[in-house]
Amino acid sequence: MTVNDFFKHYYDVICNGDLNALDELYHSDSPFLANVKAQYESIRQQLEMTIEVLSIELVAKQNDLLVIRDKINFQGKQGAQVMSNQSENLHVMTRKPDQDWKVHSTACLRVKEA
Repeated sequence: MTVNDFFKHYYDVICNGDLNALDELYHSDSPFLANVKAQYESIRQQLEMTIEVLSIELVAKQNDLLVIRDKINFQGKQGAQVMSNQSENLHVMTRKPDQDWKVHSTACLRVKEA
């Protein structure tokens, strides 16, 4: 799976999938998974959302570490009200020997209204 495919799937799970599927996308050593799932569960209770990946960039790579920067378009609907923004995020991905890359942590770098 390419990095682009990974993050399209990741955001699809966040918007539409079973949030427990994030367990397979987050590294087992990540302390952030429970909070990420709770955050998106809360957002889902308030909004119907879609996320479109606009760009993905590999910033750094080592044997057990990837740093990925993405730009996404977020749209949330609550009844007739629609809000949109674009954000840039930095994802740190790690892996154990002979295993797949998984998200360890994510930080939002910038948000602007679309």
